[in-house]
Amino acid sequence: MDSINKINFKLKEVRENEILEIDGISFSNIAYTLVFVDEVDLFTIFYFQDSFLVFKELKKSISQSGNYLLFTGISGIADDAGWDYIEVIHDKNLITWNIQRNYTLLTFRFEKYNYIKAVIEIEKVIENLNAKLSLEPLYVIYPE
Repeated sequence: MDSINKINFKLKEVRENEILEIDGISFSNIAYTLVFVDEVDLFTIFYFQDSFLVFKELKKSISQSGNYLLFTGISGIADDAGWDYIEVIHDKNLITWNIQRNYTLLTFRFEKYNYIKAVIEIEKVIENLNAKLSLEPLYVIYPE
């Protein structure tokens, strides 16, 4: 049996007196969602660098199987960063992500209860986000 991954999310805030530069784009007064799989920040892994999580797509992924744009480029333009839709499969007790990235298939399997719980927990944090901070990516251009 394949191993089960553990997923967790954290909100990273960049205040107005701070500047975050990613892929040549500067950000201030923002928040963005970090994704941890098995306690590893995905955005530190080559396949996910210079990307943002698309929270509204993540939220949709808790309800049913489908293809979701879970990640996009820092600019919000999925095609520019080579992002495409991710296959999310709901089984009885598992949610699986199949991610095609740079000719490599990455698969993560999560216990359904823990996945949904983690998404709902970060949603509560996002809802309480300081009104002066905007959640990135603000705009997303989906792949063609």
